[in-house]
Amino acid sequence: MKKLLKLTLLYLLAINISFALDQDNDGVDDSKDKCPNTAQLKMVDPSFTYAITVNPERLGKKPKAWPVLANGCEPDSDGDGVKNSQDYCPQDSKLAISKGVAKNGCPIHSDKDGTPDYRDKCPNTSVGVVTDQFGCPKSKANQKKEIHISKRIQKIFVKKKS
Repeated sequence: MKKLLKLTLLYLLAINISFALDQDNDGVDDSKDKCPNTAQLKMVDPSFTYAITVNPERLGKKPKAWPVLANGCEPDSDGDGVKNSQDYCPQDSKLAISKGVAKNGCPIHSDKDGTPDYRDKCPNTSVGVVTDQFGCPKSKANQKKEIHISKRIQKIFVKKKS
């Protein structure tokens, strides 16, 4: 009986140890994991009505972490200092991140004109001013042309629908 009890305890201990080897579910044993708190994917039940629209890696009931490197750490694909799991712009070019990035990993827009700083040739545009692709104010004439063209295109589509 004592031998059976010892074997049972050893078995239970072995099970606990095997579960403890990868506590963040990233596929890297905790003993080799340099980043033991990898961000977790939000899992979706496979029976979810719109499961076809979800990344297949997120379907299932077992917890799963974001993809990691061999050392257990999350990659930073564009080298901007923001991990891919927190980066809204994970594939930015070196030029795009050359003037800095926001907390979400996207290029900074200091003057809030919608043009990132690395491309902004008019860096102090006032908020609310309509700008071109370089962050410079559009002339009133160009704005009127664009509005006129936009209205003509809308009329064409409305006629086609009727």
